[in-house]
Amino acid sequence: MELGWQKIISSLNLTVIANWINFGILVAVLSWLLFRPAKEFIQEKQQKIKSRIDNAQEKESSAQALKEKRREELEEAKERRKEIIEQAERRAEEIVQEGRDRAEREASRIVEQAKVEAEQEKQEALQELEEEYVDVALVGAERILEREIDREDHEKFLDSFFDQLEEKELDTG
Repeated sequence: MELGWQKIISSLNLTVIANWINFGILVAVLSWLLFRPAKEFIQEKQQKIKSRIDNAQEKESSAQALKEKRREELEEAKERRKEIIEQAERRAEEIVQEGRDRAEREASRIVEQAKVEAEQEKQEALQELEEEYVDVALVGAERILEREIDREDHEKFLDSFFDQLEEKELDTG
């Protein structure tokens, strides 16, 4: 039986070797037919994924830069708004002060004009009073000259004359 076993072992060895050779050929053919396209497909997918990741990172950094730029613009806008408000407040204060100054000048002018008019009216009243005094004095002189006056009549006349002057003065004053 030794021969049988030797034949089996030798045939087994050739079969195993043939199987191994067939397996190697099969692996090589499958590798060439399947593994290479699968490897290329995987590499292509990896490249697409890497490209998308790089693109996403670029967009994220661009978005971050844009966000920072917008934040800076917002800060600048806030500063500008603050400056505009301050300028408006200063201008409003200037306008109010100009109005006050103009009102004070107008009030001073009106007061001065009133003083001048009052002084003119006073001068006119004094002038009229003087004219009336002269008229009264002339009337008194005429009365004196028309009749002869004794001391008592003279005192009565002067009292009535001064009473008339006081009445006239009170009416004009």
